[in-house]
Order: sequence, then C-alpha cells, then structure tokens
Amino acid sequence: MKQNAPSRNNGAHRNGAAARHAYSTNEQRWLAVRRRDPAADGQFVYSVATTGVYCRPTCPSRLALRENVAFHYTCADAERAGFRPCQRCRPAGASQRERHAEAAAKACRI
Repeated sequence: MKQNAPSRNNGAHRNGAAARHAYSTNEQRWLAVRRRDPAADGQFVYSVATTGVYCRPTCPSRLALRENVAFHYTCADAERAGFRPCQRCRPAGASQRERHAEAAAKACRI
C-alpha cells in the first residue's frame, strides 16, 4: 500500500511553511520516521499496511518495512483510509512533549 504523497483532504495542524517544506517528499518523511525526529511530530502521520495502524513519526514501535508504509497529513486522513491509531504513540491525542509539559505545569502548581 505504497502512497506517492500524503492525501491533502485536510491540511490541519501543520506548523508553518518551513516545517511543511522540511517534509515535502516521501523520502524526507521516511528519513524522519527512521530517525524518530521529534520535529516531524504533528507534521504528518504514517500508516502500516500489514498492521492496519497509523503512527506518529516518533513512535517507539519497531520500524515497518518501507514498502508497507504510506504517509498522511492528518489522523483523519489515515482513518478515512481505514487505519486505526497506534496504541503506543497515540497519534490522535496530545504528543509526548505536550503531555510532559502539562505534567510539569501541574507539578509546579502543587
């Protein structure tokens, strides 16, 4: 289920033109996934045909084979394509960075 480019149905939650340009090709996206690049979080998600799930680029799960991976701009795009969210990285929720920031803010209020 190789996809040439992410679907563009909903371009929500992309952070600026520079960030979009940094991941404008599938090769750049794949490199970000392989490196688990935190800067790519929120820029796109990727799906794995063999598991039926979609993940954040930073997902700690074992890396899928490239030929089984497709890229999507949003979680909604991945779900429309028939994929469900990963149980490890929870791409439909807040990022790990956001969860840590909230926990730190909560600890400071105590």
